[in-house]
Formats: sequence, C-alpha cells, structure tokens
Amino acid sequence: MKKMIWMVAVLATTLVACNKYNYNATNVFGEWDLAKINGQAIVKTDDITMPFIGFNQQEDRIYGNTGCNSFFGTMVIDSTNVNAISFDNMGSTKMMCANMEVEDALLAALAQVKAIEYNAEQLQLKDANNQTILEFTRRK
Repeated sequence: MKKMIWMVAVLATTLVACNKYNYNATNVFGEWDLAKINGQAIVKTDDITMPFIGFNQQEDRIYGNTGCNSFFGTMVIDSTNVNAISFDNMGSTKMMCANMEVEDALLAALAQVKAIEYNAEQLQLKDANNQTILEFTRRK
C-alpha cells in the first residue's frame, strides 16, 4: 500500500513538473486575436481590422484594438484567486468607423470580465457567473 501511495505521489509530481505553463492571471502575456463575443464568432471584414488584446505583466496593463479604435487599461489581479482578473482605468481612441458593433460589444464585455482561463493557444475571459464572454486565439 505504501508503495502504491508513493508511486501515485511521484506520478502526480512528474505530471505537474512537466506542465511548463501555469495558466492563470498572474502570468498571462502576449497578444491574442478575438474569436468570439458571447459565443458569436468574429468574422473579419474589410471595414474592421482584427480585434485583439495584449497583456503586459511587467506594467500590469492591457492594450489592444477593437477593430476600429485602440484601447488600453490596467489589469487587476486578485492575490487570493489566481484566475480572478478585471480591468480598470480603461480608455480608447475615439475614431468613428463604418462598423462600430464589434467595438461596442467588445468594450462592454471587457467591463464585465472577472476571471480568466487559458492554455497555449486559447484564452477565455469570463463574467461574474463564470460564463465565457470573450474568446481569443494566440496571435501568431
């Protein structure tokens, strides 16, 4: 029995050690292309650029593009819950574009973000009910 417990402990330690990513708010980085807002796929059109979000952990800030305007803000990470994240001090440029629907939906969703889940290729931002409201793919 002791041998079995020891083997399970070694296996669990090995699996955790082999996972080279810790997917939580304290180490999210890089740029991510918007794939879905509230389950609706984002389709690239001629009148919008590809919306994206970027994370700068060193400065605790986010930045990106809504498809029309650039946006920026501060990341707020809860030290007691590594998946808890929200955005504060948000701002954006104010150009008028032909299609403002994606921008309006993206900015509204960013204001509701309370949690994050991601892996090497996909990122999900969730609301207070743990519902995925924004989905992104890693920018190549």
